[in-house]
Amino acid sequence: MRSPELLDYVTRTCLLALQLASLLASGLGFRLNSRDHAPRPYFTRDETNVTFIVGDTAKLMCGVMDIGTKLVTWKRDTSLEPLTIGDTTFAQRTDYEVHHIDPYWNLLIKNVQLKHAGTYECQISTKDKMKRTVHLNVIDDHKRRKPAINITGQQHVDKGQSIVLSCNATDTAAPPDHVDWFKDGNALHSNEANGVIITKKFSVTSRTISSILEIKNAKMSDKGTYTCRTSDKQVHSLNVNILNEKPINKRVTDDEEKLQPSRMEPATGSASVSYSNTHLILLVTFLVTWFNTSSRDKR
Repeated sequence: MRSPELLDYVTRTCLLALQLASLLASGLGFRLNSRDHAPRPYFTRDETNVTFIVGDTAKLMCGVMDIGTKLVTWKRDTSLEPLTIGDTTFAQRTDYEVHHIDPYWNLLIKNVQLKHAGTYECQISTKDKMKRTVHLNVIDDHKRRKPAINITGQQHVDKGQSIVLSCNATDTAAPPDHVDWFKDGNALHSNEANGVIITKKFSVTSRTISSILEIKNAKMSDKGTYTCRTSDKQVHSLNVNILNEKPINKRVTDDEEKLQPSRMEPATGSASVSYSNTHLILLVTFLVTWFNTSSRDKR
């Protein structure tokens, strides 16, 4: 056996022995640390049924809180041989890898194939061998591997209302690492004091990251082009206009003044008619008087 292979063999054997020692100590009721009342580890809530496409890097998530000195082991439910123990990979194949960022001990399967489909177990080295199962589905569908990005939201917002934009981005293997927002080329950051709120949500199953941008009490200066950009350089933009709607002031006084002449027209008309009738009576009276006077003179 060559020296590099011997060193690798010794390393793996020592790590396996450490796990066995930990399990034995748990079975005998001993603690590897000095605390007699160490908190019991527990799993975080993660997806337990995931789907990936052939060629992707599959990620099986396993979060463990209060792990203490315990070890996390990954294995297939159909095999006694562990794939990983702690940060070390024991499988002979190089397609398995542990991605450890507390509290997660995620199992990565590079260039996943149909043969990788099945149920995997994430175990904690406790006395009762706490475990969580994750089922991996692998499909051969290249059409679903195309990355995509889209922004939705209202393009016309009244002044004083909220601007709410949603960005959804999908990558081929896993969700993009992050999403950034820009307005007219300038980066936006979440700042509740200024009324800017940015939230994000990941979905491993659909390989999607969703981000919502909310700007409260929109001002005229908030008009512009909003852009969503992912870590893999996918970009999509949307133009937003702010409507400055001015209230219509009704001039009641002017309207009333306009209406007043029409209201007085009937009174003016009646006066005109009364004036004309008076003149007619006077004229008739004059003619009658003149006729009677002329008749007496002729006699």
